Amino acid sequence: VTELAELLTGLTYNQDGVFGFREEFAQPGAETVLGQSYGGDAAALSDVHAALDDLARHPATARHLAQKMAVHFVSDRPDSALVDAMQGRYLETGGHLGEMVHAMLAQPAAWAPEFANVKQPIDFVGSALRALAVPNEALAVNDWKAIRLAFTVPMRLMGQTWEEPLGPDGWSEDDSEWITPQRFAARVDWAMNAPQGLLADLPDPRDFVTAALGRNVPDALQFAANAAEDKRTGVGLVLASPAFQRM
Repeated sequence: VTELAELLTGLTYNQDGVFGFREEFAQPGAETVLGQSYGGDAAALSDVHAALDDLARHPATARHLAQKMAVHFVSDRPDSALVDAMQGRYLETGGHLGEMVHAMLAQPAAWAPEFANVKQPIDFVGSALRALAVPNEALAVNDWKAIRLAFTVPMRLMGQTWEEPLGPDGWSEDDSEWITPQRFAARVDWAMNAPQGLLADLPDPRDFVTAALGRNVPDALQFAANAAEDKRTGVGLVLASPAFQRM
């Protein structure tokens, strides 16, 4: 870590945020990173690029990215064969993330009928808008106040303040982080109230439950959608249901 930091010492940017490299600022001498030596004569940006390329192609990097991607898209505890396949494809293709996705989708574990991950607030809201088929003009994209009231404030109450993760590693992938009493109450409140503000006419809950969940509709939720006293309640029950909270 220390020698990698020394290798990066020549990197700069100016007041306009333009990237540059200053040879006179760079730590002199060769630096060894994971057993590989870089530089040694005049400092050069190409040495930094070479080190970063080697780190990107390292098996540990491949494993880390495969695990992170599998946890986000499949399960908090992904099948080891799925992670192995993704890691292998990354290494075979020189770090092609798209090929990792193909490898993930080729594994049976990615298509398990049980939805294993709780949606983060942005995914919950986004999937609800898609299920409701909310038209673009209803989103008031040029009205920041409306966007704030309809989305950013509710998402903050759900635990995900827009563009403000708690740390440099981004948002937590732990399901328990998102389903707390207060945060789930915010989801239910949004599910019950937001759709009627976005659509002039809400869908019939008996049809919407299938549009939202396809073939994965639990019997109890189908009964609730059929028995809802009005569209607002029925749509809200579908969006707030445990089945819709997972992906």
